[in-house]
Amino acid sequence: MAQSIGVYNVEFLDYFENSAAAISLVGSINVGIFLGAGPIAGLLMNYMSHRQVALIGATISSIGLTCMPFTPNVEYMYLFFGLLTGLGYCLLYVPSHVLCGLYFERHRSLASGIAKSGEGFGSIVFPYIIYMLIEKYGWKGSFFLMAGLSLHNFVFAALLRPPTQPKYHECSIAKIATTENVDLLETENELLEMKDIKSENINIRDHLEKKHLINARKLDDISHERHFPYTVDEHETHTNNIHMAVDIICKTFISNIKNQWKKVFTFGFSIYFINNICWNMGASIVTLFGAEFNTNVGLEKEDATIVFMLIGGGAFVGSVLGGLLGNLACCNRIAVYIIANIANGIFALLFALPFLHNFWGLLMLSFLWGLMFGVILGLLMVVTADLLGEEALGYGYGYLMFANGIGCSIAPPLAGWLLDVTGGLVPGFMFAGSITILGGLLVALIPLQRKLCPIKDNRAGNPAESRNAF
Repeated sequence: MAQSIGVYNVEFLDYFENSAAAISLVGSINVGIFLGAGPIAGLLMNYMSHRQVALIGATISSIGLTCMPFTPNVEYMYLFFGLLTGLGYCLLYVPSHVLCGLYFERHRSLASGIAKSGEGFGSIVFPYIIYMLIEKYGWKGSFFLMAGLSLHNFVFAALLRPPTQPKYHECSIAKIATTENVDLLETENELLEMKDIKSENINIRDHLEKKHLINARKLDDISHERHFPYTVDEHETHTNNIHMAVDIICKTFISNIKNQWKKVFTFGFSIYFINNICWNMGASIVTLFGAEFNTNVGLEKEDATIVFMLIGGGAFVGSVLGGLLGNLACCNRIAVYIIANIANGIFALLFALPFLHNFWGLLMLSFLWGLMFGVILGLLMVVTADLLGEEALGYGYGYLMFANGIGCSIAPPLAGWLLDVTGGLVPGFMFAGSITILGGLLVALIPLQRKLCPIKDNRAGNPAESRNAF
């Protein structure tokens, strides 16, 4: 649904008579929040189960879609489709994809690729379904039906199960052992004491009762020895307790954020973070303006929608292909990721060539662009796991979503502004291709840094140094 908003943009331009930049913000805010709220989903998963977070997301997104037909202007769409639906999609997306990474270890790349291919399949089907619904019921009626269809997310969210066997690293086991060390020593001393008592034929129950009575008397003596110069105010004590609790919660929250940053933002992941901003800037322009670009160069609405669907078709195949390549022991995943980024940018630049502005030319170009886009998506989870390890995978993927949101929020309004200024989308597509290529070239710094400075740059065991990662 998020990637099919480009079909609606054509309708919004005719209905509201706003500028292209203002209309593009509807989808831009949606995708930006959808991806940028990843850290929020990551934090919620610390306090709730993956299933509960996804069910909250299903509720919020359904409310946002249901309110869309009642919007009197574009500004309300920013709230309902941009903010509410985008946040709901994020809370659905992150838990399901993080679970996919946790379910598998040996075949994680392939599993992630197959899961990501669902995006491509949805991008194949939904644009044409939405086009047919708009033709029959108008864009408002189609949103009612999309809202009803989104209610199925409650079913799929309810089916999300936690990993059956949580894995503990050696450091975690050591930490658990040290925290329980005092309790174990106290238990051992009590058992030895009981053994001595039993050997002297003393009743154990009587001994425990005497021990508790002595402790109670000690506490009573201590309380009588204290002299308070004032009477304790119960309301004041209750207020102080509340302030202390709030202070502890705030300090714990800040401490958790700091720990996340230390675990996540290594040199390699920082480069990867910037790369995701770059390729998402390019991808958001192509996906949000693809249908409009096809109509601007002379295709009929139905043909333009079919061509736009091929982006999803390529992404479907590319996601599985990326997962398969990432699962091969002989494959250098980072090299494949860099090649996919550069190729994706080149195909975006080719949209500017006039001799390809026909049905078959754009059909082929859309499929190839989607294919490289799918390879990037298929490798996204496994490269994150390579850089950070399984322990920080949830945090890392949340921040990666935030990077994606930054890219998707910045680029579409820029492309809309270029459309208003130049009267065409070719400059926007050229910018999309250039920034994607730049992002791919930046990733080459990660293996370069590994060779120049072969040291551990993270606390997750530095899995990125494994043979099939780099």
